[in-house]
Amino acid sequence: MENEWSMEEFSALTIQSNIDNNVFNVPTYQRGIVWGERQREDLVDTIKKGLPFGTLLLYKDDANGSYQIIDGLQRSYAIIKFVTEPTRFFNEEDIDGSVVRQIVAIAGMAGNMQTQEKLVKEKLISWVKDNHKTVEEVESMQYSKFGKIISDDFPTCKGKEFEIGDLIEPMMQNYKNICKKICNMKIPAIVFKGDPNMLPVLFERINSKGTQLSKYEIYAATWIKYEYTLDNKYLDIIKYNRERYDTMLDNELSLENYESTSFLKNMKVNAFELCFGFGKYLCNEYPHLFGISKSSTSVESVGFNLITACLGIKNKDANNLCSVLNERVGKRNINVFLDSILQSIKQVDKLVGKYSKFKSNSRSNSGNRPLHSEFQIVSIITSVFLLKHAQITYDNDENITSIIYNFEQNNLGWKQSSEKAFKNNVSKIYIIEILQHRWSGTGDKKLDMILANPDYYTRNVEISEFEKVLDNWFETMNSERMEFKRINKPKEPELVFLAALYLSVFSAGEQIDGSHYDIEHLCPQNLMKAHLDRLDGLRLPISSIGNLCLLPEYTNRSKKDKTIYNDSVYIKKSNLPLSEIESKYTFTKKEDLEWLQDNNMPAEQFKKHYMEFITKHFMNMKVQLLNNYSKL
Repeated sequence: MENEWSMEEFSALTIQSNIDNNVFNVPTYQRGIVWGERQREDLVDTIKKGLPFGTLLLYKDDANGSYQIIDGLQRSYAIIKFVTEPTRFFNEEDIDGSVVRQIVAIAGMAGNMQTQEKLVKEKLISWVKDNHKTVEEVESMQYSKFGKIISDDFPTCKGKEFEIGDLIEPMMQNYKNICKKICNMKIPAIVFKGDPNMLPVLFERINSKGTQLSKYEIYAATWIKYEYTLDNKYLDIIKYNRERYDTMLDNELSLENYESTSFLKNMKVNAFELCFGFGKYLCNEYPHLFGISKSSTSVESVGFNLITACLGIKNKDANNLCSVLNERVGKRNINVFLDSILQSIKQVDKLVGKYSKFKSNSRSNSGNRPLHSEFQIVSIITSVFLLKHAQITYDNDENITSIIYNFEQNNLGWKQSSEKAFKNNVSKIYIIEILQHRWSGTGDKKLDMILANPDYYTRNVEISEFEKVLDNWFETMNSERMEFKRINKPKEPELVFLAALYLSVFSAGEQIDGSHYDIEHLCPQNLMKAHLDRLDGLRLPISSIGNLCLLPEYTNRSKKDKTIYNDSVYIKKSNLPLSEIESKYTFTKKEDLEWLQDNNMPAEQFKKHYMEFITKHFMNMKVQLLNNYSKL
């Protein structure tokens, strides 16, 4: 079929009618209405001023005479809003200031002139908007009725209603003309005819530059070639897509070839819908691994990134997912493919999910704050998936040239050695990577490395290597954090270290009961600030891991200036012997903090005591952690 295009014109009223009558259709790969009220007001203002505002791009199906809106959905919807609710866009710029001043003079209002004029403008805008919703009501506007509104509030205007009406008539007649002009103006449109398979390419190219569309939203148009039928156990994936489309319909759109009930019943998705719904599913089922799902129409990137990686595609080549999914998995294996990914997620969750789920200071967001980046957790899951199910062929540059999946049974190598090595080492590598910020930045190149080396998380991590990483992290932290008034809050490395430490201390019951814990500064912030204020110019790493511990929450100690040993209220309410607090939570002795009570200590001596304290405390924490190294 030969591709061709031509220029046509449609009036705003025609666009509204065509959308209402499904002559103009919105394809499901569109992102729905995303413009806010301000953006629509700006467009209408542009039209009012006679300025150009671009063209529409439509695809015409000659078989049935219908059109798809390829580009210009946001502008079309703004124009429709004006046609159906013109006074919604009536504002101060449509008001003649000299007319307002004449009305103020007739009313004989007392007080500040600007205040009086503002009051009249507000009443005029309110009268226009509340009483003239449609173009027809604007056309039949009776000006004297506004004079009645003014005279009701200002008795001096009684009998002058028609005079006030005559004053606003030219101004409102001008607005009527604007409404007529916009409703009847000719809006240019490029109408494309030809091969419908070219639509995704066209959509991608017009949105690849100078656009707010994410790359995932562009995939919505480019990944519609194949459909996959999901089992009923994946009904949620269908529901998340239906919710997205129904939200678009709530904005008074009609979507081409979409009907909510039949979409749910058919259980069919294209590649974009599969990744979109899978991402929503993962965020809702595993928020501690993937974060909390956002709005119903927002795209969660994890569904795309995880499926891309499990297909053996480099992140930069994610646009090929549609064709590769069909080639390497196909329609017949799509459900078992998802099953295998979820099994890998469950296995990873048992080993590293505990760190993000561990309860500490973030009670309001408990279990929903991943301590890792998305690419890091995707890399770990992908490693398991590929080791268990994939036979991979590489070229000389370590690019994957082919993958053969075996979903019926695990690879022999996984059962023989990889599974045990993975279980023994993945948590240690996970912690090391977070302490060393290895996944800072985008992380896509590191994820690609996992495709070439899926056994990365099975390498043996000796305790000496782990201890060296801890020591370097502690030293780096102390050298970088010179604090006084502004104290750093615990970040992901501190949180994962504390989780690893206290998971080895708490019993299984304590980890799942309803109790809460607070991350506390053993040298309290307020007390340290008071000392440093006295020692003008001294700065210390107050937020160092060596100054942190976890304490059971009995009272809020966050604003206290007492050490744990001087806080008699806490000791009493905790109902724990001091020896248990020391051995289980603080890893300190009373004499470790006695130097803090000296308010006359010079700066160098104070710094020496503090650095010795946090070093000793860190060593105690490290010994406790390494004693349980095999259980990490």
